[in-house]
Amino acid sequence: MKNPWMSAWLSAANTMTGAARGQMVAEMSKAQTAMMQEWQKAWVEAWLGMWGMGKR
Repeated sequence: MKNPWMSAWLSAANTMTGAARGQMVAEMSKAQTAMMQEWQKAWVEAWLGMWGMGKR
């Protein structure tokens, strides 16, 4: 026989962890996007610097 209190507790715990996971994934996505933008900027500056067209 299933324990209704355990079922309710697990359901609530699953709901909370799902929300926390969603927030964590969103933050990771933002951080990854920012990192890629910085990497692309550095790569372009380095490439232009090799060809003598970088910042002066």
